[in-house]
Amino acid sequence: DWSSDVCSSDLPLLNTQTGKRSLSPKDLKTEYSLLSSPDLVKTLQRVSGVAEGVELMSGMYVHGGNDDENMYILDGTPLYQVNHALGLFSAFNTDVVKNVDFYKSGFPARYGGRLSSVVDVRTNDGDMHHWHGSYRLGLIDGSFQLEGPITPGRTSFNFGLRRSWLDLMSRPVFAIANHFNKEEKININYAFHDINGKITHIFNERSKIYLSMYSGSDVLSTKDDGNWDMENNGVDKSVYENNYKWGNFNAAINWNYQFSPKLFANFTAVYTHNRATFSTSSDDRMMKDGKLVGDLTHSEHSYRSTIYDGGYRMEFDFRPNPNHHIRFGHDYTLHLFRPQTRNQINYYGDTTKVDTISHESKNRHVSHEYNVYAEDEMIFNNNWSLNIGMNAGLFNIGRNIFTNADPRMAVKYQITPMLSLKASYTMMTQYVHKISNSFLNLPTDYWVPTTERLHPMRSHQFAAGIYSQVNSSWFVSLEGYYKYSKHLLQYSNWMGLEPPAEKWDLDVMDGKGRFYGAELDAQYRSERLTLDASYTLSWNERRYDEFYKDWYYDKFDNRHKLNISARYKINKNVSCYAAWTYHSGNRMTVPTQYVAWPDVPDGRVHGMINNHSYAPCNTDNNIYVNSGFVYDKPNNISLPAYHRLDIGFDFHHVTKHGHERIWNLSFYNAYCHLNPLFVDISHLDDGSFKAKTKGYIPILPSFSYTIKF
Repeated sequence: DWSSDVCSSDLPLLNTQTGKRSLSPKDLKTEYSLLSSPDLVKTLQRVSGVAEGVELMSGMYVHGGNDDENMYILDGTPLYQVNHALGLFSAFNTDVVKNVDFYKSGFPARYGGRLSSVVDVRTNDGDMHHWHGSYRLGLIDGSFQLEGPITPGRTSFNFGLRRSWLDLMSRPVFAIANHFNKEEKININYAFHDINGKITHIFNERSKIYLSMYSGSDVLSTKDDGNWDMENNGVDKSVYENNYKWGNFNAAINWNYQFSPKLFANFTAVYTHNRATFSTSSDDRMMKDGKLVGDLTHSEHSYRSTIYDGGYRMEFDFRPNPNHHIRFGHDYTLHLFRPQTRNQINYYGDTTKVDTISHESKNRHVSHEYNVYAEDEMIFNNNWSLNIGMNAGLFNIGRNIFTNADPRMAVKYQITPMLSLKASYTMMTQYVHKISNSFLNLPTDYWVPTTERLHPMRSHQFAAGIYSQVNSSWFVSLEGYYKYSKHLLQYSNWMGLEPPAEKWDLDVMDGKGRFYGAELDAQYRSERLTLDASYTLSWNERRYDEFYKDWYYDKFDNRHKLNISARYKINKNVSCYAAWTYHSGNRMTVPTQYVAWPDVPDGRVHGMINNHSYAPCNTDNNIYVNSGFVYDKPNNISLPAYHRLDIGFDFHHVTKHGHERIWNLSFYNAYCHLNPLFVDISHLDDGSFKAKTKGYIPILPSFSYTIKF
């Protein structure tokens, strides 16, 4: 029964930390799933203090932080690429997930490396005594999961596979379309997969070991092959190809040993490989009777970014008495970052006059990261408890050494058994960054370390709240937070889709941010009904002096956010889920004036006047610019409010073989509200501006069929 654990020890009332949420598989596998696949990140997007960013994408902007400020950990190994389909799905297969601990403030000292959040995902060990599993067939993907004993009572395995079949569906569609189109043939293929495997062995009651592995990959290829008849001039033949591939491979081996009834230890060796590659080519030539009769244009471009991480982690858990829970440990990681633009070649002219331009850019960063931590959870009496600790680190790259000492503290005062007050302070340091000029997850994004030209990103966060278990059914909490971050990196996106690999750190801006707000959460649990509601009031401000010399609101500064969800068991065979999402609109920058400028030589006019940015209407170097747009500040307007309703139904049945069969029917955006994705700005003759929003994502139905055996 998914509503039975009302008084779990993971409830915020009983934790010392602020901002912690723990999720079980039943929290992830609701009766609703977007396009048939349950999604961990989209579940976390409903949590207070979390903004989802662009609609449909699996982005997370926690307490104002960027998407790369979230630490995703899978069985002790970091995940760099956490999304499929450019962000439509997350990379976590919920069939194998055991539990998820999500922290947005009050981070314990054992966590570090990111500024905004920690998502600690643990997978199931596998059943030591019985074989069982499931398979699911969905609208665009399917999954298979199997677990059981290898040696009963000693060794078990758990295996999960998820794969999309968009490529299997698209190939016959394009084959049929291309059969009737003789001039232009188009092919688009996309597929992703996740493979999770885990083997667990119990030596004795004091010693256990497991090997966990994960592989995830996305492959996208497009080809446009055109043959245009130019009558007597011949045939204009053009071919455009794009190939993308990105993903992760992670492996961890963990040994858990109990030295004594009071001392436990975990020793973990980890390996992570992240890759993102793409190549493009275009060829345009005039042919007649199989021979080149005109100019040709041929260009190629390829790009590759890889990360290799290898290291170990030692964790100790010591409980000298019931009032002290001490954790301490150490970890080391060797990072190898290799962003590179392999080549770019262009040919112009005919076969006798060939002009070749070739460019290759690459970089190689080797860094060493060391961390030690210690924390103590102390219970003074029935009212007071304290968690205090320190995370100290060293980051070595080249001849540069960066150090950090990040204190952590959380205190709880239990007013009554059903009411508590808490407060926390955390300092966080981040040494790696994702360079991106888009809010989508693209293969052109790449991770890079802090270099001698840059500073590590730092944040300070205060949080406090009141938590009440009103009765056996209702839980209510109110939290407030304030976070200040500095040395935030922002890619100067006017430098192009991807920065040059050998000098990317010259094309970023150093800035700071301040983020604050309040979060109200309420939960109701009964035998058949579960209700969750969360409201967030927040401010998200940034400042990059190179870009704008004052504070301005971030693109995802959503002042108000409201989520309401309900799960209801209609009867033993049918259950349903509904979730309504509302938030203030995202922000964008629009011009406020169109004015005349003094004539100046060289039309490259761009800058600030009276702290206002302006841009010319013409940048031809040979003419004078005499007019342009004025922007008073970045992100100066808010789009209309965003809202949608998601619903889903599960229909259960037990087959004659005793297997559980589940039909799921889900609807994204059930009342088909076209939320704005783009805005058209028109400059009218009277000097004013007209904005028109455009939405394209309607109701999206999906279904799946699951058998559990």
